[in-house]
Amino acid sequence: MLITKKVFILALLGAFLIGGCASRQPELGARLDEYLTRLAPFGFSGALLVAKDGEIVINKGYGMAIKAEGIPNTDKTVFSVGSITKQFTAAGIMKLEMQGKLNTQDPISKYLEGVPEDKQAITLHHLLTHTAGVLNYTGRDYDAAERDETVQKILQAPLLFPPGERFEYSNAGYSLLAAILEIVSGQPYEEYLHGQLFKPAGMSFTGYRLPHWDERVVAHWYTGGTDNSTPLEKPYPYWNLLGNGGILSTTADMHQWILALGSNAVLSAEARKKLFTPFLNDYAYGWDVLKTERGTLIKHDGGSDLGNAAEVRWYADQDVIIVIFCNQDGGTVLFLNGVNEKIETIVFGGDVAIPPAVVESDPAALRKFEGHYQLPSGGRFNASVENSLLRFTPVGQDAINLLAFPEQDNPFLYSDLNSRSQAIVDGIAREDLKLLEEALAHKERIDRYGQFLSRQLRSFEENLGPTTKLEILGTIPAWWSKNDDVATIVRVNGERGSFIFRLHWSEDKIIALGGSMISQPIIVAFAPLTDNVFAGYHIGMAKTMRISFNTTDGGVVTGLTVHTKTRDVAAQKM
Repeated sequence: MLITKKVFILALLGAFLIGGCASRQPELGARLDEYLTRLAPFGFSGALLVAKDGEIVINKGYGMAIKAEGIPNTDKTVFSVGSITKQFTAAGIMKLEMQGKLNTQDPISKYLEGVPEDKQAITLHHLLTHTAGVLNYTGRDYDAAERDETVQKILQAPLLFPPGERFEYSNAGYSLLAAILEIVSGQPYEEYLHGQLFKPAGMSFTGYRLPHWDERVVAHWYTGGTDNSTPLEKPYPYWNLLGNGGILSTTADMHQWILALGSNAVLSAEARKKLFTPFLNDYAYGWDVLKTERGTLIKHDGGSDLGNAAEVRWYADQDVIIVIFCNQDGGTVLFLNGVNEKIETIVFGGDVAIPPAVVESDPAALRKFEGHYQLPSGGRFNASVENSLLRFTPVGQDAINLLAFPEQDNPFLYSDLNSRSQAIVDGIAREDLKLLEEALAHKERIDRYGQFLSRQLRSFEENLGPTTKLEILGTIPAWWSKNDDVATIVRVNGERGSFIFRLHWSEDKIIALGGSMISQPIIVAFAPLTDNVFAGYHIGMAKTMRISFNTTDGGVVTGLTVHTKTRDVAAQKM
């Protein structure tokens, strides 16, 4: 069975176990707390809840919810769950099916008017599993867009593929589901979820606007040093967002929700079986459902370019629940594949390199270290101050190597791979995929990758003008992978902007090619150990670096020295 009897029983006992019993696993809670406490000075801001064997091991906030007011994140702070919203929409559809008001095999034309001929075959099941072929986005999240006009925009857009043919993630598909939920139930989307899902599950602080938010602190979103305020200061979620993202919640409420899904509190056993049955791409109804070495993993993540990110991981067979929220950007990729992976490693007894203990710093005192530092081998470091940290961006593979591969004593490491990658992307620019195909570990993927690149370049040129250059930014560890792979980062430049994609290499072959959410190959945050010695920590790689600055008697910075395991390398300030 997907959901074990043990989990069912523990879910029924959940309220008792949460009610203040001392943790039977204090060592695990302490290790998790140490990791995130040490990580906070390097940019992590958010909250974590971990439950294991029926008890909450840790539920705590880190960093700041509202920096300007000095209000910290706590276990009660409210965060945006992003696209985790989709599984609430899916659960709402399953509730309506339990009530006999619809069936997931029904065509959408049964509930929506004006469905074109090419979309008559789309069913609710197709929408739930991202196999309908409808477009992804209908517009920016908080732009004004009413329900019926959004539905028609989706219905009138060309299909990406025949329904059921393949998986392609679609926010718009879940907006259609939310519209159908309203039409069938006769209630506004949020009201239905509040009455039929959240209240029965014992969730008091989950929703868009219905909860009494004035009783809780809602975390601001931050990108770099920019305060993007809170979702409550945005327009009420219109239909570019409603049903597919943006719901607010707390770590405790999300934990309570998972407990409810392990019992009959909200959905019947039959409805939950459908909810958690994966189809194409391991996607079920609003959840990724994966078979792993640790048993069944039920998960989903979410985030936005405003600075929020979130993920829920439920190892159903192991009775482990991990809920993590973030309200400071630091790179969504770093958060989802960096912090979360390290937390999971700790939960299951593995070792993680804990960030170094650093001292508090004043941004004004750090300004003297800003600037460009030239390496004798040709590369350089660009140093800038952001959020009381000194952020180092290496330019050139020799500079990247010092931060990304400090254990290697070779300034020209991966230079050959960069040259090979440049030849491949130059061929792509000429629509010649021969070198790419030769480099692929799985040559049958050439058509898929060719279509991906074609779509990306076409969309890029429509928005940012003709492509002017494809350049290799460098090769870095593929820290989102569990192998010792590397990734070459490629930037496509246009007249009005650029976008990034990566080539993922394993043993001299490309095993994946896709978009990237990072703007540079690697950026490392440094915090002071002393007045002129700094420690750096990269979340994804879990590597610690050390740099010392050279100054004159008058305190003027003249250069720096990077200290690696194998050598010390000096760089002069430009």
